[in-house]
Amino acid sequence: MKKIEQDELSKLTELNRNFRDLKFEVADIELSFERLKSKKKSTLANLDIAAHDLAKYQEDIVAKYGDITINLQTGEYN
Repeated sequence: MKKIEQDELSKLTELNRNFRDLKFEVADIELSFERLKSKKKSTLANLDIAAHDLAKYQEDIVAKYGDITINLQTGEYN
């Protein structure tokens, strides 16, 4: 049976391994990207809920104290 030279086989094997490794890396990046997109979507939904909750509570504070400025470290207002 005929064979290519050993150095050619080594080079071919090395290049093939590099190509395969890069394909796996791209696949890993794509999976990570999809997970991040999903996480972003749920975080944005939570952000909407948090914004609503904050606005509602601010309305409650304004109803009780009027239109004031509150120091969030001390609770003091003017």
